[in-house]
Amino acid sequence: MDNSNKNTAAQILDSLTNDIVSGEFYPKQKLHIKTLKEKYNVGTSPLREALSQLIAKDLVISENQRGFYVSDISIDDLYDIYQARAKIESLCLDMAIDHGDDYWEANIIAASHRLNKYSKLKSIDVNEWQNRHSLFHDMLVSGCKSPRLLQIRDSLFEKSKRYRNLWLKENVSDSETLKVNQSEHAELMNLALERDKNGISKLIENHIMTPVEIIKKSLSQL
Repeated sequence: MDNSNKNTAAQILDSLTNDIVSGEFYPKQKLHIKTLKEKYNVGTSPLREALSQLIAKDLVISENQRGFYVSDISIDDLYDIYQARAKIESLCLDMAIDHGDDYWEANIIAASHRLNKYSKLKSIDVNEWQNRHSLFHDMLVSGCKSPRLLQIRDSLFEKSKRYRNLWLKENVSDSETLKVNQSEHAELMNLALERDKNGISKLIENHIMTPVEIIKKSLSQL
């Protein structure tokens, strides 16, 4: 495959991933090759390559003689993903506290400031808030110095987005929920700077698991 085809496959992979994660394609929906080719203006070969990579990401399944479908979501899967995320995040933070330097500390403080400042605005764009929120958590774990562990973390986070989007808009717009969320972020920053492994481990696991019950209610209404 030449470079232009590779680039096209990468672009369609990103687009399809974002559309599945955002809910444009709903769980168990069939992905018709002809429709996808027209939607993304792409050829059959790079499209099938992208779909194969989405199978590896657990976002798409392939059924014999029936084609491609968006992977289903479930309460069991919700708990499994979030529990795995909580444990991996805790491990990353533990290692970051061991290896993080003053640049790591400075990046955490800067990301915390940007998130906190934006969260105080009267009108909040969910995507912008999510970008700043993700960056803050990325900075917390960035000192762990383990590319493999961070790769696992990124994969779990991507999978959790399908569930997270079920409650994100409603809760980011709720001032009281946002205040609690920001209080936890401030405490996470302080615990990281104080190198408090036990404290940050307990808080990050609770912080990540907090949305699960809310998401569970949303799933039961689908």
